[in-house]
Amino acid sequence: MYFTLSPALTDDDILELKAVEPEAAVLTSMDNSDTDTASSDTDTEEQTGLPEPLTALFDTTLRELSPQELNVKCEETFQRLKTTTQHQQLEKLQWVTRQQSKSHDWHIHRAGRITSTKFHHVATTDKLSKNYIMNIMQYNKTTLNVSSVIWGENMEQTARQHYSDFMSKNHQGLMVSTCGLVVQPSEPYLGSSPDGIVTCTCCGKGVVEIKCPYKYRESLQGSTEDPKFCLDNSLVLKPTHTYYYQIQLHMFVCDVNYCDFVVWTKKEFIVQRVGKDHKLLQDTLPKAQEAFVSQVLPELLTRRFDPALESQRACKFCGRPDFGKTIDCNKCSGHFHYSCVNIRRKPTMWLCLDCAES
Repeated sequence: MYFTLSPALTDDDILELKAVEPEAAVLTSMDNSDTDTASSDTDTEEQTGLPEPLTALFDTTLRELSPQELNVKCEETFQRLKTTTQHQQLEKLQWVTRQQSKSHDWHIHRAGRITSTKFHHVATTDKLSKNYIMNIMQYNKTTLNVSSVIWGENMEQTARQHYSDFMSKNHQGLMVSTCGLVVQPSEPYLGSSPDGIVTCTCCGKGVVEIKCPYKYRESLQGSTEDPKFCLDNSLVLKPTHTYYYQIQLHMFVCDVNYCDFVVWTKKEFIVQRVGKDHKLLQDTLPKAQEAFVSQVLPELLTRRFDPALESQRACKFCGRPDFGKTIDCNKCSGHFHYSCVNIRRKPTMWLCLDCAES
């Protein structure tokens, strides 16, 4: 479907929309130091009940295993993940990460997972490169302060509201809500963060993916001649495009049967309802699982490619790198996870057990 954007949307309207949902930050990097300065969604009350991130699987002793022994360990770990990940914890994770890139926990729990944005590459590549595995692990992640990212982040809420207003005219009881990181207990290696969850009495539940292309921010004029653009000459999403694979994984992980794919510019507004492509998922999901078990999981367990591992502060209790909330002993400066020392709130003064007894 193709629609022309009404000029009635004013700057005041946009400001009002931003007041309802604050402007998202741009892919902020994860700090390896004390995470007590993390964003508000990592307050202890909300962190309680979250699953451990996949990066918590790291065990320095596994670096000594032979390749064959490590493969066996990976298979055992994968099966354990599929049976021990709790649905209630994952529901909590989705709830506390609704601000997506502004959420510290969102970044932490995406690390090591094959997310929707990476699904196309993983599904169409025989062997992942070292650099791509490092990208999945989010090593040395930096802030992307580029115009295209900033534009997309800034205009997403405007496009979401426009979508909601338009769809409400023809769909009874329509509701559109933001969504955090979705993970299924049976497929804990996958992660999906759609731009919205939509429900209505006539169509049921679906997901929304919004694109605000910076290159064509004024209008889509000339986009049909661009071989890299996501829409074809009929302004339909190309089934070979990265975005098509992205929304297919959205639908699989979120367990819905449709995705409303939205393209928003200053002059045009396009909504295409895309159904679940069972054939594509049947062909690609086994490959994604194999890539995770044989290529990503070994890195989660050993972190052989991590350039900052030697300089990172490890927890003095469990020996693993930072994730979630951490605290330093005021006497020995030892570094500890809250969960390892059974702390829920940071006290003004804190001593580890060894220092408290000495």
